[in-house]
Amino acid sequence: MQRLFFVLSALIFSISAHATDWEEYPESLPQFSFPGDSLKQQWDNLTRLTQVAYPDENWIISMMTDYPRLAHHMMVLGSDPDSHPAVFKAIQDSDYSDLAAAVQEVWRLHYSGHYREAYKLGMQLGPFGEVPAIYSRLVHATLLIDDHDEKMSEFSESAALSNEGLTLAPEYRFAEFGLVYAKVRMLELLSTGEARSSGYIPIAQDKLDKLQEYAPDRGAYPLTRGGLEAGIVERVGSFLGSITYGATESSAIETFELARKLLPDMAIVYNEYSVGLKRLDEDDFRKEIRELLNTCISLTPVNAEDALNQMHCKRSLEKNTKD
Repeated sequence: MQRLFFVLSALIFSISAHATDWEEYPESLPQFSFPGDSLKQQWDNLTRLTQVAYPDENWIISMMTDYPRLAHHMMVLGSDPDSHPAVFKAIQDSDYSDLAAAVQEVWRLHYSGHYREAYKLGMQLGPFGEVPAIYSRLVHATLLIDDHDEKMSEFSESAALSNEGLTLAPEYRFAEFGLVYAKVRMLELLSTGEARSSGYIPIAQDKLDKLQEYAPDRGAYPLTRGGLEAGIVERVGSFLGSITYGATESSAIETFELARKLLPDMAIVYNEYSVGLKRLDEDDFRKEIRELLNTCISLTPVNAEDALNQMHCKRSLEKNTKD
């Protein structure tokens, strides 16, 4: 197993850089590491937001059984001697242990804040690694990239990759969420006219509703829906938002509150909720925003995502205090 991870590390750093200008996870923030069995032991806590399944051998076999196109795609990838060693071994020997370990390493890198490395490794592993790789790219773009155009490019490319993956594994919930998340982030960056003409607002609402119906205890869905509705109200107001999209100030807040009930101790909830209230009316909700931000920074982060959300909360609180 040690040899496998040595090979993986060598592969990661020998590949030429992707066009993305990867920003490093700040050294000033808490540092995280999940070696060996600690990733599995802490998995439920690390994945409270998405509740994605732990990628062991049984999961890989189940996915290939459920999605024949995915299985065929992996057979094609694994027939190439130049494919990643874990992929080649999985297909040639029907031994998925190294592939599972490699996908776990993608997640280990992600939750430690090594987004560039997580993406590079994941994209070598076929669909099993590509889904967490895309998620890592989305988190990086959301929390570490500030430039408007670069953000849009990252979300757009991530959405395209998610679409490709869903042709192999239709209705795989985590991939569906990755796609709708990317699209919602794109909507936030578009002008009001562009967002409305894109036609994606009702599609995103419908998809989030269906995901929520499928897993009502999964906080990522109402959190994303709350941000979407707050953006609608910001652009067109509660009256028109209600008539056109069924989105109002009260419905956005209600949705954020559901996310907070499901995930009361996750920094991302308070960061996204505070941003949503700013969109609704920063002056009217100044007190509530400050309370959310103070709660956010009081929490104990369990991974790099948490710590980055807290970083944004601290910056917002400083600005809120100055104003």
